[in-house]
Amino acid sequence: MAQTRFHKVREAKEFLASKIVDQAEREGASLSEIERKMLFFTEVGWTLPDMMQVSDEFDREYDQADYEKKIAHLIENLDKRLRKENLAEYEDWRSAIEFLRPKDHYINVMIGQAGLGPSGDRKKLWTIAFVFIALFLCFIYVAAQHNGQLGSFEKYLPSKESIGKIFFAAWIMAIAFVSVHGLIRLILGGEKTARLTARLLTRFFPSRGSQEED
Repeated sequence: MAQTRFHKVREAKEFLASKIVDQAEREGASLSEIERKMLFFTEVGWTLPDMMQVSDEFDREYDQADYEKKIAHLIENLDKRLRKENLAEYEDWRSAIEFLRPKDHYINVMIGQAGLGPSGDRKKLWTIAFVFIALFLCFIYVAAQHNGQLGSFEKYLPSKESIGKIFFAAWIMAIAFVSVHGLIRLILGGEKTARLTARLLTRFFPSRGSQEED
């Protein structure tokens, strides 16, 4: 993966917040000072020095669900616009998101609600993995169909019975994965499931930006 340009929480949050504020202005839905500052909210790590007062005022004067929906909508539109208009800026935007993703920051809630697809690097990784698995299964299937024509190489290939078992096992695992994912989504909800999936992906496929400093 490309190396992240972000090495501190403050850098990543300031970048994301500036882009979201700019997107709001583009859409004619400028954010208030409290709304802008809430983009930096967190209970751990770096945040704005007056965040406690900001949070109290936010709780008194704003509806949390409406605010999260508003910011998520801005994030979704911003992600689409940057992907089309400015690839370099889009990569920086996704890099900042990936940097903050493993930690508990309020902005991650809105990013999760925006339902962003995987970043380019992660999408490529999964695509390569699926293509490799598909090619491997096709190879062993075709090899089994030509049993008796491959000479000494056949001893390294699975039998037709083994091929059937492999495909059956792959099918069962796929069904199990979809079922478990659906059950978790039903219990936790789409947002928490997305965040849990993101954390698991980050653990197994960590980006360099996940080494976070305040």
